[in-house]
Amino acid sequence: MRVLVLPRDSNPYQRLLYGEMLRLGAQITYIGHLTPSRTLNVLLLPLEIAARRIAGARLIHLHWVFAFALPGSRRFPLMRRVAQIWFVVWLRICQLLGMRLVWTAHNVLPHAPVFADDVAARRALVEASDLVLAHSQSALAELAAIGAVATRSTIIPHGPIGSVGPTTPLNPPGAGGGPRRFLFFGRVLPYKGVEDLLAAFLALPDGIDAHLTVAGQCDNPKLQSRLRALAAKRSARVALRLKHVPEAEVSDLLAAADVVVLPFRQVTTSGSAMLALAHGRPLIVPNLPGLADLPDLAVLRYNGNVSALSDAIVRLARANRATLAAMSAAASGYSNKITWPEIAEQTIAEMILTLGDTAETSHYRPSLRAM
Repeated sequence: MRVLVLPRDSNPYQRLLYGEMLRLGAQITYIGHLTPSRTLNVLLLPLEIAARRIAGARLIHLHWVFAFALPGSRRFPLMRRVAQIWFVVWLRICQLLGMRLVWTAHNVLPHAPVFADDVAARRALVEASDLVLAHSQSALAELAAIGAVATRSTIIPHGPIGSVGPTTPLNPPGAGGGPRRFLFFGRVLPYKGVEDLLAAFLALPDGIDAHLTVAGQCDNPKLQSRLRALAAKRSARVALRLKHVPEAEVSDLLAAADVVVLPFRQVTTSGSAMLALAHGRPLIVPNLPGLADLPDLAVLRYNGNVSALSDAIVRLARANRATLAAMSAAASGYSNKITWPEIAEQTIAEMILTLGDTAETSHYRPSLRAM
């Protein structure tokens, strides 16, 4: 089975998913990279897909739509309108060429505007998709709320990003001496609420013995500046590591933490949450629909404001080892149910159903086709 993928991104999700799909016999080809020019590549997509179709490809797996953003769209809103028109034209061309389109709904809407009307563009995408893959039922519900109802959809959970789990046994949370150690891990973007997390830490009572590490790449200079200014107010309590964390260091980073805090302002799914659970770390998260499927016994939820986040941090800073151990066991138990090989098998099975039982899919073992 040949799968054309758009776009290629540094997000580990693609590497982990397609690594397992390749093992199962799928052929993975990233498209949209014919020239060094991203804009030219977008304009050439219809020709590239037509050529791939002639060569036998029949399925496109779309992840995110940022590849369709045109230069100058931030300064000139008209460019977002042009990008949206071209995106809709591209969707129509894919249909005319007989391509099957599978979209993985990592986000209900883009975190940053891509088109003039991202809601209308989402409706067009869902209408054109032969299959929508979502990581949770809440994502499909949120899509339906904006009028984007898939003809065919299925739920395939998100696996852990980075290392899929610790390679050596980890100390249980709270086992070490010193302050209770809290961690934010992942790319640092405005919607992830790291500023809220620092504000919550600044508001902790003096008697709370807690330390926070923020680890993840931050490409926004203004956000970096604001975070450093906040951290400087309580430098003994906060450590910022605003750069890429090599995968080889991820397990050690999580092993050093007692609790992982992910204070998202909005989210559809979180690979960082799955990674924390895979390492048996208790979680603090906001009470958002996109995080509703996380195991209640491993998670402390708060209502989304800074004061409530601060209260949640205090609660787990004061929690005894038995409480943290119970949360850790629930986290590990949940994550053990979700593996990348299983995710890949489910994805291929759904793609086979989308393509139909043809010569292209007939060599997959019957058990996989029947899933």
